[in-house]
Amino acid sequence: MAVVRAKFCFASVALDTKTTILRVRTIQLEGEDTSYEFPEHLSTKENHPKLFETTIVKNIAKSLKTRGKFRKVWISLGNELKSQYLDEEGNVCYDGIYLDECRAYVDPSSVPTHNLEAFPHEKTTSRVKNMILDKFFGKNQNAVTFMDLFISECTRLNCKEENYAETLRFFLEGPALDWFQSFLKINKITRPWEYWKNSFIDTFAVIGWPEIKYAYEFRYLNGSLLEYALKKRNLLLDTDSKISENTQINLIVLGLPVKIQFHINRKDLNTIDNLMSLINQLEGLKEKETKIKTKIPQEIKSEKKPCPYCTKKGFPNRYHSEGICRLKLAENTKNERIKIINNTNIEESVSFSEESKNESRPHLSD
Repeated sequence: MAVVRAKFCFASVALDTKTTILRVRTIQLEGEDTSYEFPEHLSTKENHPKLFETTIVKNIAKSLKTRGKFRKVWISLGNELKSQYLDEEGNVCYDGIYLDECRAYVDPSSVPTHNLEAFPHEKTTSRVKNMILDKFFGKNQNAVTFMDLFISECTRLNCKEENYAETLRFFLEGPALDWFQSFLKINKITRPWEYWKNSFIDTFAVIGWPEIKYAYEFRYLNGSLLEYALKKRNLLLDTDSKISENTQINLIVLGLPVKIQFHINRKDLNTIDNLMSLINQLEGLKEKETKIKTKIPQEIKSEKKPCPYCTKKGFPNRYHSEGICRLKLAENTKNERIKIINNTNIEESVSFSEESKNESRPHLSD
């Protein structure tokens, strides 16, 4: 049976002045253009216990701490999730309740009405709050991919093309914002959008071999395994937005430590989401190994004491046992040589003295 995947949109919203909670807003099946909206009273964790128990949603809950932040993720629907979100024919529903179709998610705390037609009359700042898009810095990011996402979000929120340029400004930082300011000084804000778009892509779209090499050779060094995997995937997508899912999986795994790779069975990885979930589970294994590695040197270091012989000779910072002390061995060897030479000299002296006595003693025949 083919795996059914659905894209869920989660939002961090205010429950009251002090409490922020995570709500699930929309669901969209893979291969379909229509999204379906969960009613306000059916959007909390209590309404979706199985969904919120998945590793992906738990990670989203950890990430979305600030109010007004959103995240869309793909989740494979197992048997339990299928029964909750699909009917027997595969139509989207919630426990048998068919959901309303929607073209966009509207945050009730920022927009007083659920009428989607209100978006064209909103101020730019209000519209920006509803756009699900990361900021563009102009470094290690794919300008074409970013621009496609930006236009897609503008279309989703019914933003007029004449307002694209002023909206774009809110999603630029660093060198990208400098480009915007310089372009604005030469051109008016009302200049046709195509000029803005073409200038942006011409300035930032070129990705050289160093960026591609960095993305493909990026490896795990330290910190969170999941953070590494997510960054590696973003780097790969920035260099090639059409890179296959299997290639992503292979390159991400090959960038992990060999000991971690041994715990990953390639046959068990059907999707990139499965890989991310497995990597997150291996986080505990990595932490356990790290504790063992850091514990052993500390114990060894605590047992080491300065060599008494070296300390006596004026070298107090030499850490080894006296039995293997090279300085002591060298001293003993030197003393042995002196002793041997002295004994040899004494023996030669005695021998010479005896010979002299024999020569001076008269023979019996005389």
